[in-house]
Amino acid sequence: MASKSGQSIIKAQYHFRPKGQLKCEVHKQNDIIFLCQDCKMLICSKCSITLHKHHIDSFLEISDIKTRHNQILQDFVNETENVNIPKLNQEIISSRTKLTSCKPMYDKLRKNIIDNTKKCKLELDKITEDYIALCDKMEVAAMDLIQTHITDLESRLETLRELSSEYKQTLQTGTAVLVYDSVTEIREMDPDIPPTPNIDMAEFTPGMDRLSHLKQALGNLKLPTDHLQVGSATSGHSDQRPVVRPKQSKEVDQASTGEVRYKLRDRPTVMSQFPYPDNIGSVCPTSDGRAWLCYYNTVNLIDNQGQVIQTILHRGHISDISLDPTTGRLWFCCGVDKTIREVSTPYTTVTRFTTEDVPLSLCVTREGRVVVGTEGRQGKVGVYTVDGQVLHTAIEKGLVRPISQCGVTGNIAVVVNYKRIIVYNSTLQPLVNYQGEGIKRGLFTPHRFGPLTVVYDSKGNIVIADQTRDTIELISGAGKYITTLHTNKRWQGPVGIQKGDVLWSHLVLDTGKWGLKLLKYYSD
Repeated sequence: MASKSGQSIIKAQYHFRPKGQLKCEVHKQNDIIFLCQDCKMLICSKCSITLHKHHIDSFLEISDIKTRHNQILQDFVNETENVNIPKLNQEIISSRTKLTSCKPMYDKLRKNIIDNTKKCKLELDKITEDYIALCDKMEVAAMDLIQTHITDLESRLETLRELSSEYKQTLQTGTAVLVYDSVTEIREMDPDIPPTPNIDMAEFTPGMDRLSHLKQALGNLKLPTDHLQVGSATSGHSDQRPVVRPKQSKEVDQASTGEVRYKLRDRPTVMSQFPYPDNIGSVCPTSDGRAWLCYYNTVNLIDNQGQVIQTILHRGHISDISLDPTTGRLWFCCGVDKTIREVSTPYTTVTRFTTEDVPLSLCVTREGRVVVGTEGRQGKVGVYTVDGQVLHTAIEKGLVRPISQCGVTGNIAVVVNYKRIIVYNSTLQPLVNYQGEGIKRGLFTPHRFGPLTVVYDSKGNIVIADQTRDTIELISGAGKYITTLHTNKRWQGPVGIQKGDVLWSHLVLDTGKWGLKLLKYYSD
C-alpha cells in the first residue's frame, strides 16, 4: 500500500497476533473473547485471570464492540468513496493540466530571453547560453516534479480503492477480530494528500541599462532557488535534492562586492511597529508577511501587527527555529533530547534525527540540507541530510549560534561565542572571519562587538544585530563593513529578514516597552 516516497500510508503496527486470527497468541488453544482496553489487546479467558487480571474493569466482550466498529468501517468507506477518491481524481486531473502547460510556459520564457539577447553585444552570447541551459534544466525538473507527484497520487488512489474493497468484504463477512484490526489500520493511516508542487515561479525581466554589467544587459533570470530541483524530483523530503541555482564563484560573495547594484535609504523606514511583551530567542519571517517567534518551549506565529495566529508548545527547551525554503515548513531543535524536528502539520511535530551533541541552532538550506550548530566538548557546525546523515563538519571554539544561508551564493554565516562571524562555503570551508572591522559609529573596539543574530538579505549582504552596542549593522558577504542601519537607545534583540528585505527587529520601542519594528533599508 504505497504512498509518497513508496512508503505505506498505514503506519507500522506491532501486533502480537496476525490480523484476523481468532486464537489467543499467548494461549494458542483458546479463542479470543475480550478486549483489554488498558492494553488495547485482544485476549482469551485465561489471559483475563492471569496476565490481565488487574485490568478486569477495562474488559469488553469482543462481540459487543463489533456494531460500533462496523460503523467506523462504514464511515471510512463512505468517506473514501464520496470524498477522498473524488479529491484524488480531481487532483490528478489538475496536475495533468499543469503538466501540459509546462512546455508552452518555458517555450515563452526561452523566447523572451532569446529576443532580448539580440539587442545585446556579441559578448553576451555566453551568458545567453547559460540562461537557456538553466531553463532546460528547470523544465526537466518541473515536469519530473509534477510527474512524480502524479505517480504518488495514483499510488494513493489505488491503495484507497483496495482498502475500500477489502473493508466492504469485512463488513459483510468479517469476524469481530478482523473488524477490530481493520479499524486499527484506519486509525493509523496518513490521511493527508500532498498538494500539487508549484512550478510557476520563474520569470524573465529584460535589462534596461545596457551600459552597466553584461548580465544586467541581458536580463535577470529569476530562479526558484529552492522549489524546483534538477534531476530526480520527489514529493517529500529526500537526500537527493539538487537545486537549480546560479554558478557559485570561488569568490566569497560576488553579489556583495559590486555586481548587484542597490541603494540604501538615508535611514530605514519603519513599515510597522507594535508591542510584544514576551521574550524572543529567534525570529523567522514567512513569505506572506507573518513571522514565527520562539522562546523557551513556545513558538508563536504572529501577523505584522503582533496578533498571535498559532502557538506550538514543546515539552523541552526549543533552542532555535528555521523555515524550510522549499516547503515553508517550520523546523526546530531541542537541546534537552538532542532532536531536530519538523512541524509536518499545524499540530504535529516529527523527529527527523538526533545529534550527538546538544543542538543550539539550525538552518534548513535551499539544497534540502540542515545546518546545525552544537555544544559539546567543543563547538561544531554540521551539515546533515534531512534524515541525520553527517555530510560536513567544522570545529569552532565556543557556542555556535545562530546560522543563516545566503540566497545568492549558498554560503553559510554563523555567529561564534557572540563575538565573531564566520562565513563558510556549502562544504564548510571557512571564507571570512569578521570581528567588527570597519564599524565607525561610536567608540568601537573588538571587545565591544557582540553579534546576537546574523541573517542574509536578498542582495547577499549580512545584517547583524549587535547586542553590545544596541545597533543593527550591515556588512557585505565578503566581510566588508557597509553601514550601521539602526541604533537603539537601549537593548537590541534578534532580527529576521522577510521577502522584499523587510527587517523584523526585536527591540525596546520609544514607549519603553519591548516590541518589534519592521524596517525597510533599501530604496525600491
